[in-house]
Amino acid sequence: MNTFNRMFFASGLVAFGLGMSSTSGCGGGDYCSTVFNKAVECASPEEKALVEGLKDLVMKDCREKKDRDPEEEKADLECAKKSACDEYKKCQQELSDKKQAIRIKKEVEGALKTGEKMEDALSSCKYSDIKDEEVKKLCGDLFKKSIDAAIKELEGVRDSGGDGLSKCFDLQATAEKVSPEEKTKADALCKEVEAGKRAKEALDEAKKNLDANTNEVPFQCSMAVEDLEKLTSDWAKAKLQEVAKGCYVDLGKKILPAQVDKMLICEYQVEQVYKAVKKYDLKDAELDTWISKADAKCAGSK
Repeated sequence: MNTFNRMFFASGLVAFGLGMSSTSGCGGGDYCSTVFNKAVECASPEEKALVEGLKDLVMKDCREKKDRDPEEEKADLECAKKSACDEYKKCQQELSDKKQAIRIKKEVEGALKTGEKMEDALSSCKYSDIKDEEVKKLCGDLFKKSIDAAIKELEGVRDSGGDGLSKCFDLQATAEKVSPEEKTKADALCKEVEAGKRAKEALDEAKKNLDANTNEVPFQCSMAVEDLEKLTSDWAKAKLQEVAKGCYVDLGKKILPAQVDKMLICEYQVEQVYKAVKKYDLKDAELDTWISKADAKCAGSK
């Protein structure tokens, strides 16, 4: 942060706006002295000592600046001419808002046009107190573009069973800025992403047991189907059937033949398969035969 920004931040005035310092192009003493003296005049007693202590650094920084902006200098001087400090502070706040709007507009238009520096532009839109209606609309356009891209990416994460926690956090924060409807859609997708992760864990564990001839239904299976049951989307319904098949049909065709004929009661592993088959109306010709045989011991487990 340059010297003038430090000065005005310390004084609580933030007179020329973060990132668009009043020092730009103040190569002459009149401008530098005028804006500095006004800041000191309107600072609180506590702030005044800090501001005055920075005077040498402020004036040096101001006078050595090369990139002059006559319009900004003129606006700063107009504020400094205000006789009352309340009017001066109001003027500086309005000027700061205007500079902020110009900066963010340029940043967002560039991001929308090129797709570059999207994160920087999004941060500016999310965390700035924007008052300019044109800039608000541009930020809305940027949010929607970001949401569309995030949804596409997260659908891929969901389908692969990956971890989308941080991406979901960003999507939900952005969607909240647009509308309650967008936030609801983002929340729904993120629930699917989490369910997709659970589903992959369940299917991976079920495959391990199947390959190792381990006649057990992994605990991840019940967690996955419980998560998916709560969701109503077509994706969730299809994924539930996929998990149910991998966990209860494929493993069931190993578990039931190994246990049904010799069990005295409905054994726990058999019971898990039996309940799932009945609950989700799972159909498989080979498994159906064993489910029928298990009825005598497991019918009360529906």
